[in-house]
Amino acid sequence: MQYLENDVLRVGINEFGAELTSIIKKSDGTEYVWQGDPTFWKRHAPVLFPIVGRLKDKEYTVGGTAYSITQHGFGRDLAFTAHPVSDTCVEFVLSANDYTKQMYPYDFTLTIRYTLDGATLRKEHITRNRSADTLYYEVGGHDGYNILFEDEALGDWYVEFEGADALSVIDVDETVMLSQSHHTVPLEDGRLYLTRETFAHDALMLDGLPVRRCTLGCTKHDRRVTMDFSDFPYFAVWSPYQPETDVPFVCLEPWSTLPDGSYLGKELEQKVGVCTVAPGASETLTFSITIA
Repeated sequence: MQYLENDVLRVGINEFGAELTSIIKKSDGTEYVWQGDPTFWKRHAPVLFPIVGRLKDKEYTVGGTAYSITQHGFGRDLAFTAHPVSDTCVEFVLSANDYTKQMYPYDFTLTIRYTLDGATLRKEHITRNRSADTLYYEVGGHDGYNILFEDEALGDWYVEFEGADALSVIDVDETVMLSQSHHTVPLEDGRLYLTRETFAHDALMLDGLPVRRCTLGCTKHDRRVTMDFSDFPYFAVWSPYQPETDVPFVCLEPWSTLPDGSYLGKELEQKVGVCTVAPGASETLTFSITIA
């Protein structure tokens, strides 16, 4: 486990999956990151790489060759090598090997760099192409944050998209593959208030957001998590559907690329929003989390 610390926050990050596991506000001891209770969801904030979401028939193709890979890719399930930079910065590195090439044919190096600055944690996803051909990849976050700290009700919690009056939600089919249709979810003063039914059909998967910034907050107190994701064109909000109980966390998920669609072929290069890196080059996509 690696730790970052300043006067405001103490942050814990696991080398396994380069996964954020803790953000503690030092002034009052509040833990903001979901602690992985398997009753609901065993993870905290996994890195999604080199794909986001599910694949049709659990496979994709590159150059006509089919590859099978787990949902959200292998990045979340492998150990990274940690390189501490300072008390407030650490890098985690994962490189291609024989195991990853069974699922993903490219020579790559993925570096996840966390930097703590005041009440803000910045997370950089740096993908370097060590292959001789163009590299296609997808990357995203899946950060779980605690809600229901005290005596507040689920309906007191909201996700706010400042300046928006509605969300354009992508429809899914019976296999939870994306379709080409959307439906509109109205907001109240920019806020999506949570209910047990909000996630009855899986995550709310969004495109075309007018602002790439959101805040998870509550009307009963001042605790806030604000995520800025200007480098990520797609976004999801998710919590496991439990019709008989209030689930005490919500995931905020910035995505480079949309999950697979029933209307798409299996070619990786044809996925909606797929990222490309030229041979010898790298690309950095960043989002940040600010705690209040």
